[in-house]
Amino acid sequence: DDGVLSLDDKLTDIFPKRAFNLDLVRQKDITIRTLLDMSACVAFNEVGSALSEDWIEGYFGASIKNPPGTKFMYNSMNSYMLSACIRERTGKDMFDILSERVFHPMGITEIFWEKCPKGITKGGWGLYMKIEDLMKFAKLFLQGGIWNGKRLISEEWISEMTKKQIDTPETSCKHGYGFHVWRSI
Repeated sequence: DDGVLSLDDKLTDIFPKRAFNLDLVRQKDITIRTLLDMSACVAFNEVGSALSEDWIEGYFGASIKNPPGTKFMYNSMNSYMLSACIRERTGKDMFDILSERVFHPMGITEIFWEKCPKGITKGGWGLYMKIEDLMKFAKLFLQGGIWNGKRLISEEWISEMTKKQIDTPETSCKHGYGFHVWRSI
């Protein structure tokens, strides 16, 4: 909503000095959209992150299994790269931005999110909060992004992220995947 990132921004434009993969043609097709809908098709995973200090470099050095945008391939490192994009564009950590704009206004203060060795919020895993605070997110979504009369997330973004963006294997979820949202109904 702030215009910091657009769905069509390319990862190689956000990190112009980080394109390490020999398959640069496919790498240039990785966008914010393909990270959000899990169709970037990059093979790097969390296990590989345990072996590296620089996860961005590891992501760019990983193989690309299919042309980005063509196939659902769940990978938590896509979420990490979104967090890294936010840091790159704003100079602020994703967790700090979410704390200010979403968590604290919802009264969520007992929360912790793990970071990579470079200090970037992991994004795809490592978030710890109380179950009652997690339930607040369900209520926030059901209320269209409004919490206690205040808009925290735009209604347009709630609608866009929760609608089907890509097909998933029926064994995973027969209703498809949104923008970082499993669709079960």
